[in-house]
Amino acid sequence: MAGAEVYVIPEQWIPHRREDGELIGWIDMTAAAPLLVPIDRLGRPLDPVEHWHRAEEVLEGIGLRFLMERFLFGEDGAQTVVRIAHLYEDRIVLSTALTDAIEEVGREIVVPFPAPSTLRPA
Repeated sequence: MAGAEVYVIPEQWIPHRREDGELIGWIDMTAAAPLLVPIDRLGRPLDPVEHWHRAEEVLEGIGLRFLMERFLFGEDGAQTVVRIAHLYEDRIVLSTALTDAIEEVGREIVVPFPAPSTLRPA
């Protein structure tokens, strides 16, 4: 990601947080107006919905549980199984270490936010 342009969350993305204050996504009121577009924490737009409450339900239904899932990341023509190690508003840090075990070092891969199309559920 060296020299990559820094992504800035669009101001029309309204943050949505869990009860504990943790950011779980955004709601875009303009992209498909008059519909609302929930956007998950990886910056991926979801199917538009008609009501604000429904957009919140969609995001809360997804929550952050995807952080426990495995993903396939395509690079250099190969697919690598990774997990999300860290999530920031300008980058996503992936790891080939599939657990947090001390002996599993793995390799870190930094990708830009929003998640690139080369990062898919495994």
